Amino acid sequence: MATDGKSETQVNIADIKNIVKSHKGANLSAILGKQLKTRKGETAVVEKVTSIVIRGGVEYDNQKVVIEGREDGTLPEENAGLPWGQWVEYPFHIEHKGSDYARFYAASGLSFEPKVEYYLNGELTTKAAIEPLCLASEFRKSDEPMPLCMTIKADNVKAIIL
Repeated sequence: MATDGKSETQVNIADIKNIVKSHKGANLSAILGKQLKTRKGETAVVEKVTSIVIRGGVEYDNQKVVIEGREDGTLPEENAGLPWGQWVEYPFHIEHKGSDYARFYAASGLSFEPKVEYYLNGELTTKAAIEPLCLASEFRKSDEPMPLCMTIKADNVKAIIL
């Protein structure tokens, strides 16, 4: 990842679980990075690096927003389970098609807007510059609400900062 010119950092699923288990439910800063899928024939390398505040090790059904959503009808009455993958270690680790994923939730008790940076062939650029190069599925629609939980590929977790 072309984050800041320093050597690439990488944590694995065991590191992620150890950090989250020792700070269960706490707000943690994380850096997520991934190469975006580009349109057919495009040879440019496009990367996205996101700095975000997350929580892990949280019971989905016990979150205030989930309880309220079930009471007001905006969420199903019962948990529908995982849409894909299998729990390896609930509520931290999911496996799907040979890849490991970590389950994270939005920060609690603070308003934090994730910081997103885009890189084109290793050089910092703008979203507007790379959007035409990438598949539309790589971008969240502006009217789409933030998800209640995030299932992030472990390879895309570059750092968790305590």
